[in-house]
Amino acid sequence: MKDLAPIIKTLLKAKASPLLLILQIAITFMVMVNAVNMLSERSKNMARPIGVDEANSFYIQTNLQGESNALGARLDEDLALLRALPTVQGVTPMSAIPLEAWGRATLINKEPAKVFEYGAYFAVDESVVEVLGLNLIAGENLSVEDVYTLPMDGVDLSTNILITKAVAQSLSPDDWQQAVGMTVYLSNDKPQQVKGVVETMQGPWPLWYGVESNVISPLREAYSEVRYFVRAKPGLRDEAMEQVLEALLKTPGRMIEKAKTIETLKFEAYQSDRATSKLLIGVCLGLLIVTSLGIYGQARFSVNRRKRQIGTRRALGASKGQVMRFFMLENAVVSVTGLVIGFIAALSLSEQFVQHFGLTPVPLPYLLSGMVALFVLGQLSVSYPALQASRVEPAIATRSA
Repeated sequence: MKDLAPIIKTLLKAKASPLLLILQIAITFMVMVNAVNMLSERSKNMARPIGVDEANSFYIQTNLQGESNALGARLDEDLALLRALPTVQGVTPMSAIPLEAWGRATLINKEPAKVFEYGAYFAVDESVVEVLGLNLIAGENLSVEDVYTLPMDGVDLSTNILITKAVAQSLSPDDWQQAVGMTVYLSNDKPQQVKGVVETMQGPWPLWYGVESNVISPLREAYSEVRYFVRAKPGLRDEAMEQVLEALLKTPGRMIEKAKTIETLKFEAYQSDRATSKLLIGVCLGLLIVTSLGIYGQARFSVNRRKRQIGTRRALGASKGQVMRFFMLENAVVSVTGLVIGFIAALSLSEQFVQHFGLTPVPLPYLLSGMVALFVLGQLSVSYPALQASRVEPAIATRSA
């Protein structure tokens, strides 16, 4: 460590080039750890279970024909037709599909006209739990007696409803199971009684903070447009989709707006997240490469500029190892200074992300791992120029004179 004082003196004398390298390391660290944290958050979001049987399910968006007072009968005919298919395990009409990016939001209030929580609203029939493969974890399932058939707007009715666990935890933070039996009020302030709680079902909007806060209402919407969620028997999804489409298209005037598997729907829902993740990875790799080249270039320049000084030290008895350690230590001083500044900047940037974008703070292990990774990168980048410095012959001091 006897070289530490001369190194610091040299760096203070040079000023500009070490300062630029320190800033480059600090900026790289600040951006990298926050980008890695964002990547981790997005990966967790994309890995969240939808709550339905993804592998065997699909949905069809189609039309019902006839006068408005006859649409309920058309809906019954479709459901009877599809449920009779040999490859179909179950079918339920839904006002919206998880992750479809289309649907209705609703207020979820403990008292009328007092905003408490927001969620997505799903109008379904009594078979929703079985058809979607939801996990009922408290209370009772919907029954045939709970179901109404209306054109739209089931929030205008007082019904028994199911809610997701996320809503139950908001309604009763101390014991979410106490939400069963509670009376809540949706957007039109009609009282709804919580009959049961399902563990997970994602809403239509994957990027919404309330994606898991959902209300499931027993309402069959007999409207000109309808969505059928179909659960095929295990391993028969593609065959079931073909049969369902063929059966529906036998009706004259039938139009199929959409026909997608839930796996495809989930893939499309998170396309922007995957694109952003790739961009963040590219930014991180680019910064690491530029920083590595900056450290390497600065070290090479320093070695070439100080060859006479290195030769003199060699002539005075310094070994190759001592010369190499000098330049490695010099880089270590610059790297540690940049990492300390970057650590503070990274915490500040993380705090801004928490306040304005709702992200979680950067965990301490990410910060420490990032510091170690960048320090090692700096040592690797300077190792070859340091090795070249150690090979400078003592005679160069004389030749340079």
